[in-house]
Amino acid sequence: MKRLNEQAVRAVPEPEFTRSWHPMSHGKVIDALELAVNKTGMEIADKTYSMNGSGMNMFGTWTLDHETNGFRWMIGLRNSMCKSFAIGIAAGDYVTVCSNMMFSGEFIEFRRHTSGVDLEELRLLSDRAVKGVFKKLEDLTMWHDNLKGYSLTDGEFKLLTFDAMKSGAVAPAKFKRFLECHEQEVAISDQSLYTFHGAGTRLIKDNSLFNISDYSKHLTGVCDDYMIRLAA
Repeated sequence: MKRLNEQAVRAVPEPEFTRSWHPMSHGKVIDALELAVNKTGMEIADKTYSMNGSGMNMFGTWTLDHETNGFRWMIGLRNSMCKSFAIGIAAGDYVTVCSNMMFSGEFIEFRRHTSGVDLEELRLLSDRAVKGVFKKLEDLTMWHDNLKGYSLTDGEFKLLTFDAMKSGAVAPAKFKRFLECHEQEVAISDQSLYTFHGAGTRLIKDNSLFNISDYSKHLTGVCDDYMIRLAA
């Protein structure tokens, strides 16, 4: 799926309503969420979108103007006009030094499109979801920065790489490319759980936006499991 600008996403027509099905166009969802973000006092610095072939499913990333310790906050948003999934947003961050992005993989879901959803309710749901995701953004940034405190030996890096391939975070066919990404990471920072994670996010950042969230979730799980084993 290629990256698209917002104009192309807004151009997808909204399906007709039924008694039990009230889809919201991508444009309406974007407007409601953008209004909710603006109410927090933050601005959206950059937007990127992907859609499936029919244009019914959309995933987008918004980079916000908030930066802490080299991390910029991001929001992932999704909408389906064909009942594939509920409207939702997810917390993410963007590493400014290397342009890597990651997402929590857990969406704060609005309820699925029903006959009771209208623009007023969509705005209320957007306000509530944005407030919820901001707390997740704070937690995610702290988690990401904390990875720097876990130095890795070459042996530990190899074991983590195996775990990443086993979990689906790194495809075996991308093993060589993953090692290249890790070399780029350790050129910036000492070898640690942070550089391992950074290699994974470098590897997946050129994928469809639909897939980045899932890969991020698998990669986060590998890192969490490692930290839990050390703490045991």
